Amino acid sequence: MTAKLLVLGASLLWIAFCMRFWYAIDRDHVWQRRFIAIGAGVGGGLIYLLGTMILTVLRPSSPDAGEPAENVRMELRAAPAPGKP
Repeated sequence: MTAKLLVLGASLLWIAFCMRFWYAIDRDHVWQRRFIAIGAGVGGGLIYLLGTMILTVLRPSSPDAGEPAENVRMELRAAPAPGKP
């Protein structure tokens, strides 16, 4: 739960950082402000998406999950010489 809050916090921090620049840009520069706002939304969403994906990969699997491990034995044999059956 704490890790998800950290990912959410990083996403919100990115949005707040971008919005700081949005407020600093003059109102006459409409397209710059729009690009900053789009970057804030897309960037925040990507940070959240990638962060939750990384958390699922890093989460340790429980020992009860899945089937019990089985011992597997393999035997390696040398290939027969050419011309010999």
